[in-house]
Amino acid sequence: MNKILPLLALVATGTTAMAQSPVPNFTAQDKLDAASYYHIRFKNGGVELVDKGVNAKISTNYGNDASAQLFALIGTRQSFVLRSKDGNYVGYIGDRLTSVKEATQALNLTLLNSPTFGEGYYVIARVDNQNNSFNPHGGTGVGKQIGFWENADANNSLYFPLPDDVPSPTYSAYRDKFTKSEYGFTRNNSFSPERPLTLWYSKPAMGTSNPWMEYSLPLGNGHLGASLFGGIKVDQIQLNEKTIWTGTPTDMGGYGAYRNLGGIFVHDLSENFDKTMKKASGYSRFLDIERGIGGVDYSDKAGTKYERRYFSSAPDDVVAAHYKATGANKLHLRFALVAGEDINASDPKYDKNGEAFFAGKLPTVYYNARMKVVPTGGTMTVTKEGVEVKDATEVKVIFSAASTFDGSVPSRSTGDATTVAAKVQDIVTKAAAKSWAELESAHVANFESYMGRVKLNLDDASTKQHTESLINYYNGNSRNRDSKDGLFLEQLYFNYGRYLMISSSRGAINVPSNLQGIWNDKADAPWNSDIHTNINVQMNYWPAETTNLSDCHLPFLNYILDNYKGEGWQKAARWGSDGQKVGWTVFTESNIFGGMSTWGNNYKEVNAWYCTHLWDHYRFTRDEAFLRKAFPAIWQSAQFWMERMIQDKVKKDGTFVAPNEYSPEQNDHAREDGTAHAQQLITANLQIALEAINILGAESLGLSAADVAQLKNYVEKTDKGLHIEEYKGDWGDWAKNLGINKGTKLLKEWKYAPYSVSGDKGHRHMSHLMCLYPLNQVERGDDYFQPAVNALTLRGDAATGWSMGWKVNLWARAKDGDHARRILNNALKHSTAYNTDQYKGGIYYNLYDSHAPFQIDGNFGVCAGMAEMLLQSQNEVIEILPALPRAWKNGSVTGLKAVGDFTVDVAWKNLLPSEVNIVSHKGQPMRIKVAGNTQKPGEEIDPYKFDLTLVKVLVNGRGAKVIPVETKDKKHPTFEIKALVGDQIMDVPAGATVTIDFSAPAVPTGIGLVAKKDTKKKQMFGLDGRPASANSHGIFVVDGQKVMQ
Repeated sequence: MNKILPLLALVATGTTAMAQSPVPNFTAQDKLDAASYYHIRFKNGGVELVDKGVNAKISTNYGNDASAQLFALIGTRQSFVLRSKDGNYVGYIGDRLTSVKEATQALNLTLLNSPTFGEGYYVIARVDNQNNSFNPHGGTGVGKQIGFWENADANNSLYFPLPDDVPSPTYSAYRDKFTKSEYGFTRNNSFSPERPLTLWYSKPAMGTSNPWMEYSLPLGNGHLGASLFGGIKVDQIQLNEKTIWTGTPTDMGGYGAYRNLGGIFVHDLSENFDKTMKKASGYSRFLDIERGIGGVDYSDKAGTKYERRYFSSAPDDVVAAHYKATGANKLHLRFALVAGEDINASDPKYDKNGEAFFAGKLPTVYYNARMKVVPTGGTMTVTKEGVEVKDATEVKVIFSAASTFDGSVPSRSTGDATTVAAKVQDIVTKAAAKSWAELESAHVANFESYMGRVKLNLDDASTKQHTESLINYYNGNSRNRDSKDGLFLEQLYFNYGRYLMISSSRGAINVPSNLQGIWNDKADAPWNSDIHTNINVQMNYWPAETTNLSDCHLPFLNYILDNYKGEGWQKAARWGSDGQKVGWTVFTESNIFGGMSTWGNNYKEVNAWYCTHLWDHYRFTRDEAFLRKAFPAIWQSAQFWMERMIQDKVKKDGTFVAPNEYSPEQNDHAREDGTAHAQQLITANLQIALEAINILGAESLGLSAADVAQLKNYVEKTDKGLHIEEYKGDWGDWAKNLGINKGTKLLKEWKYAPYSVSGDKGHRHMSHLMCLYPLNQVERGDDYFQPAVNALTLRGDAATGWSMGWKVNLWARAKDGDHARRILNNALKHSTAYNTDQYKGGIYYNLYDSHAPFQIDGNFGVCAGMAEMLLQSQNEVIEILPALPRAWKNGSVTGLKAVGDFTVDVAWKNLLPSEVNIVSHKGQPMRIKVAGNTQKPGEEIDPYKFDLTLVKVLVNGRGAKVIPVETKDKKHPTFEIKALVGDQIMDVPAGATVTIDFSAPAVPTGIGLVAKKDTKKKQMFGLDGRPASANSHGIFVVDGQKVMQ
């Protein structure tokens, strides 16, 4: 095979071979003056050893030419000591490498070939223990102390670059070097956004140990993400691309991680600003979430106005930035493109046309990232430091990136370095040829077509406060939360959830949003910023259907359909001694390619949970073509469970249960057959499969009568995960303070074990309440509803960020809007932690949800929960204002979606509905239930206040037939709406609008109802005058009156 051509292709696209080195020279102890010095650089992470001074721990740093980062190897390969160019030796004190003064204190070492990466890579072991070698404690990265670990650990391998071999700084090093200081500025605290739904601030993202998490503002087009900082001295645009992942499709253990792509740093070289005498004035920074545009405005001492605008465009597939100076002074800027850590990036290359790029190869994909700078006026020069523009009035910056990811092929990659480079070059060239106005207009039209589908108005709420001040004000007291400012924050947060979904999940790349959406500034993000499957990725999509973003659900759904038949998910189903012969599943921690870790591998019901997403998309859209496409995944998952389940061995009640299961993440009782969580999801999976067969037809799906009979048997005999126990009074004040008393009925989390096996009374997962939300297996009026609500109550209100998102939904389904809003209040507390701390949940000042740290699932969970407070339809009944909190006294919402493909608008006054408009897109039967709230806490609203037979109901402006319908909920009436077409009564047709005006009386239709008992006594005639049977259905004439039977 010719190895020269592939090498040339790599060079042409900027990708270099992996760094490695020959065996270093060893220096004799008496030849120190002629010693050979080297960097000692780890292969993973690209960080190297640094001598921090005598008695300080040796740690890691980014590569540079400092003497503290150069070491000589004194002795022989078999036995040597390390000496830094600062004159200190490497010793070992406690359990970490430590800098020592004397050679006699140094650790005797030996150099071995790397067992992991082969020629050119090494590990450094102790002479007296050659099985373990240098290892950065806690993983790769800067500031890691060095201990010893098994030689085969991939993080142990290192090499010895020469002193002048200093790589271009990667993102974190560049950021740390250039963004720690800022020019002086004055704030514009009276900034007035163009659009109400705007996050805004009067300072750059600064003043905290983690400005990215606390203050950066996210942009996205579905796969290209940008985080804005708004610095004056150095503007930072941190960048992500959704598929920049390590890992492979067949990983079963180490499974890779989502990486930071890098960033663009824009240096102000104008000398128009300093810290004291030449401060920037009137500084403001904003994110308009209605249009998906970020901005920064300020002026200099001479009165020149500086304006920046940014967006991530789906139509042009670029991140675009625009810098403009209006006044006496002009722009003098330098633009540097910098790669992220641990992505095997080439050094950025610049050309005279103002372009720069870097590229690389990860275990599965090639990628390419490119920037182009286009000035208006002035001069442009290119140096090794970047693209410099001087005396320009405007500068346009275009950036794009892509990889060879392709979820439709087994390798998950199509193309190579050359093809992806050409693709990105073409995207950037075409976008750069357009004017800023053209780019912006196309982006705004596209973005508003998503964002404008839903509008929420809470009592005409508004604020003049910047977002940080607003969050602090909201958390001041309950009166603030109920004010116009407080309600505006809730309104803004709901819309921000939709904004984040639009920005992180649309387009043709079949990859779901991860734990941080598409935004990540680290190589070692928390939990690898992975696809976490035991609540998190699912919660990311809870608002998709209800808040009218069904198309944003598709990247996740198509990811499922790409992977269920792939090697990784098929292998997971067969994993271990109790693996199955059919079907698919995936474990808790997974990557975008189909690979996963084996942590928690007895949690297998992810397949069933994923199937509920496929089914919900069908239920909301009634897209039978999609259902047919999704059915094989649904069926294979059902087959997996029909094979896997066993008959109950404890209660011997004849039911099928999932063996050896797990209720996430209840580690005090980690294994039991038939957990409620597993059984509820499996039941849903089996029932979904059966309903899909009924819709599509078994024969057309290639199923036999025996297949269907087997499925029906399992649907009937599978334990439903609905069991009741009584509270025993053993949790003392915890339960008492929550209103749970001895004898209170609780929905069980485990079929056999009691609730008390958990040592965490307020555990963050409510896994046994899947039946209430997101599933629809329990509803008001059945025997399990109140025990489920009691079990929810027993968990308490305090929770981590995403858990509060779940609780908002659960309390909404419990029809308790005031309690749902109480959780919303908690979710909007300012979080004070950037590291893992589940007791510091809330939000950061950029409205990111805090687990802590940042996890985007909480944003989506609360957004979905707020929608559930206003509209529910899980049981094929459109429930209007089912959980309206008293604080939302007046308001309106337009554009929410209901099961059956209905679009619903609702307005309310004094906590009661005033007008409802429902568009039927597919002509499905329309059943409606109406609720509201009362002015007084604890007072139950009269449900018959909402008798729809007594108010004005129209279909396309004409009278409608309103028919009472009996449901499980006897106390709260349900009504079916029928259209009158001539003398026909029919379902509301596709395209028709139903209007309910609660301020007006019913419109007479001239058609009454006849009870069955009356049809036996009176003669019925059809509209043609012929006698009709008492068992007939439709409109008839009885005693000279038109009636409906």
